[in-house]
Amino acid sequence: MLQLRRIGDVILTTPAVAALKKRFPEAAIDFLVEKPGAEVLAGNPHIRKIQVYEAINWRQALSEMSRVRRARYDWVIDFMGNPRTALLTFLSGAGVKAGPAHVFHRWAYNTALRQSQKACYGGLEKIKVLASLGISSENAHFLPALYLAVKPKAGDNVIGFAPASRRITRQWPAASYIQLGKMLRKQYGCEIKIFWGPGEKNLAQDIAMGIGQGARITAETQTLGQAAGLMARCKLLITNCNGPKHIAVALGVPTITIHGSSDPVSFNPPHPRHLVVRLDDLFCIGCGLNRCPYKLECMTQLSPQRVLESAQKLLHKAAATPQ
Repeated sequence: MLQLRRIGDVILTTPAVAALKKRFPEAAIDFLVEKPGAEVLAGNPHIRKIQVYEAINWRQALSEMSRVRRARYDWVIDFMGNPRTALLTFLSGAGVKAGPAHVFHRWAYNTALRQSQKACYGGLEKIKVLASLGISSENAHFLPALYLAVKPKAGDNVIGFAPASRRITRQWPAASYIQLGKMLRKQYGCEIKIFWGPGEKNLAQDIAMGIGQGARITAETQTLGQAAGLMARCKLLITNCNGPKHIAVALGVPTITIHGSSDPVSFNPPHPRHLVVRLDDLFCIGCGLNRCPYKLECMTQLSPQRVLESAQKLLHKAAATPQ
C-alpha cells in the first residue's frame, strides 16, 4: 500500500488497511511511507512491514522502485496517486496495480479506485474506493486507529491546542486561541498543551505567552510518537483542520475542529465526540481555496465564545460518562 506523505492522509488510510486484512486474513500487507508517517503506523497489527521511503531525487526513487519490484507483490494499491507513486506502481510487476481513476496518470493502473459520487469522511472513503478489489464498506469501522504503547493518565486535566495549518484559510487567529485559552483556564483550571511542528514554534510560543500561566508548548525534541503519547492524555483537542486533528481522532481523544475553507464532511468523522465549529451562514464557507479573495472572514469572525460552547458540551459529556 502506498501513501507516502501527509500525516493526516496516512492516518486516514488505516481503516482501509484493517478492512483489507479483514477481507483477506492471510494477506501480508506492507506499507510504503516516508519517515514521519512510519512513526504513526508503528505497532499497527494489520501491517507486516513498514517500508520507509527515503528518496529525495530520481536516482534514489529508481532504487525504491527496484526494491518494490524485487518484493514481487501480488497487489500494489496506490492511495496517493501522484506521478512518482503512479510510476512506482506501474513498474512494480504486481498483477493488480490499483490507483485513483480520476488522475491524469491513470494509465499506470490496471484497476481503478473510483471516488464516491457523494462526499463522505476520508476514513470511510478510503475503504469505499477498494470496492473494485472486493472490499465492502458496509458496516466497516471507518475511524482511524493508532497503536501506541501509551496509556492515558486518569484525571489529567489537560486540553490540547493544535493552532497551526499549512493553509492560511484554515488558520484561526492566534489572538482567538489566546482568548479561548484564558476562558478555559478560568472555567476549568486546566493546563493548555500547545502542539506544534516544523516551522510552527513561534506561533505556539506566542499563544502560550498570551495565555500565561498554565499554558505550555510541547518539547522541541519530541518524535511524532511522543507527541501522540502526550495528546492521548488530553481531555480534548481544539484544532484547525490539520494533521494533529487526525492523530487525536485515531487516539480516541475528543476533538473540536475549526473549519473555514475545508469541508467538514470529508475531514471530520460523523461522531458525537468530534465536533465542528464554523460560520455556516457565511456565503463562501467551505470554498476549498488556499488563498482568500476577501478578508478571511471565516476565520477572523469566528468568536472564541462559539468554540468555548462546543468545548463545554464535550467536557460536560465526558464528566457525566463513567470511566
